Amino acid sequence: MRKRTVDSHDPTLGAAPGDLGQRMKRALPHLALVVCLLVFSVRAVTSMVQESATWDETHYFALGKYLLQHGAWNVSGSILHPPFSYYVQSLPLLFVPTDSTVFHPIASPESHLRLLAGVDGSDTIRGQVLLSSPLNHDDRLLTLSRLTMVFVALLLGCFVYLWSYSLYGARSAVFAAVLFTFCPNMLAHARLITPDIVLTTFSLLTVYFLWRLCRSPRLAYALLGGASLGLTLLSKFTGALLVPVALLLVLLWWVKKGRPSLARVACFFAVGIVVLFLGYGLDLTPYVQGIRYQRELAGLGHPSFLLGSYSDAGWWYYVLASIVMKTPLAVLAFVGISIVVFVGKVRSGAWIDEAFLLLPAIAFVAFFSFEHQATGLRYVLPIFPLLYVFSSRAVEALWSKATHVALFAALGAWYLGASWYIHPHYLAYFNELAGGPSNGYRCLVDSNLDWGQDLKGLGRFMERNNIPRIRLSYFGSDSPQRYGIAYDWLPSVVLVNPSPEKKKRAYRHGWFAISATNLQGVYFENKSLFAWLRDKEPVARLGYSIFVYHVEGEDAEP
Repeated sequence: MRKRTVDSHDPTLGAAPGDLGQRMKRALPHLALVVCLLVFSVRAVTSMVQESATWDETHYFALGKYLLQHGAWNVSGSILHPPFSYYVQSLPLLFVPTDSTVFHPIASPESHLRLLAGVDGSDTIRGQVLLSSPLNHDDRLLTLSRLTMVFVALLLGCFVYLWSYSLYGARSAVFAAVLFTFCPNMLAHARLITPDIVLTTFSLLTVYFLWRLCRSPRLAYALLGGASLGLTLLSKFTGALLVPVALLLVLLWWVKKGRPSLARVACFFAVGIVVLFLGYGLDLTPYVQGIRYQRELAGLGHPSFLLGSYSDAGWWYYVLASIVMKTPLAVLAFVGISIVVFVGKVRSGAWIDEAFLLLPAIAFVAFFSFEHQATGLRYVLPIFPLLYVFSSRAVEALWSKATHVALFAALGAWYLGASWYIHPHYLAYFNELAGGPSNGYRCLVDSNLDWGQDLKGLGRFMERNNIPRIRLSYFGSDSPQRYGIAYDWLPSVVLVNPSPEKKKRAYRHGWFAISATNLQGVYFENKSLFAWLRDKEPVARLGYSIFVYHVEGEDAEP
């Protein structure tokens, strides 16, 4: 008979009845987790209400409501991603009225792959109409949708804590929770109605329950892990990376620890497939269409910017550079310390548990290092909670000597300080090695810094400074009119020219607002279009993503 492994660090195991002191000792770490999650929630909510809809949020807003009510993937943007994040962010909208007339079904959708993906911009127009509705006054509906993602992130935080507790004990678990709570990258994407935080959450849950299943072949682990796998597949197409990774982990466990329950492992994968089918209403045609479209995109390349260089083919080291520049240096130090400890475990042969943390992270980084569609750190967001669990072992490594404790305290204070400093502009976080957020636009742009999130801040700036009109080059899909912004159009990617009949002028004086991505000319054929402004000191940097200039002089004729 197979013996079931009992985890001495399992937080679900209670203290002996009547042992009040022991129960209180066990409760303190859990209380610390609650405090961490409350802090995370407050920071996420207080920051998200200050920001306009990001580029992708405009496309996705209320799409899940249409899919849930009609069960048809026949509108613009419906196949761009699997639908689970659409469903989640649309749950509050099921109980309030929205304008359903803006959803225009595409005739013969099976032959209009690009239209279903939204390449004609109709999903942008739809999103702008919905966001501009009086029902969304003060972004109340957008805020409700964003809150669903915060709840998903809180679930992730619980499992970061739980996994670290199971591996390394209470002290490490609290540290892992702190790393999660103050992570600028987690906070940046936990507030947005995009698939990234959903993929990140259910990727970790999938691997966690697989690890549990290999250690103890309980049916509950197979069912919960399989459901998590299915939801991972329903979050983003890159969730499919976990299928070969999971198989490899099972094989490694078999070689190292002995054969796991193959029946339970088969159940794990079977449940995942069933959940995937259920998520699409038993018809995987849209899933296959979405994969086909993503492969087409991969073949076309994508404009990228890295440290002053431009490329449509990308760089194999782009993701690694993004990680190095956008991860707090204290976290990189904790990861380094944990790697040193891990190397010792490898030599002793006790490495299999950490393989469940490191292999998925390596898989995501490796895939996107050679997949040239990655234009932001968000593509590898799933690596961060895995690294936080892994790094939490550094607590025990640094707790043995007073000098080590001092180092731990210094790194911890550095980390907390960096996180507090960047609030509420989490998308724009860059570490000291990159020169901080003020220098971020010279390193990376697009969703690493400038995703259209500071249009609301521009409206507030104009109101405070009595600026009735501004010359605007905006990188984003939200509508300036929603924030009372009157503007003269400057070349932009999506921004509509409100007065196309006016004679175009080469503006060289007055008030200018230029998004960082446009300032670098990433999506323009002429990369130097705004080069004349790059060396000028802006009057303001709104959220580090929109540069405001006041230039004296006269306009030049084109």
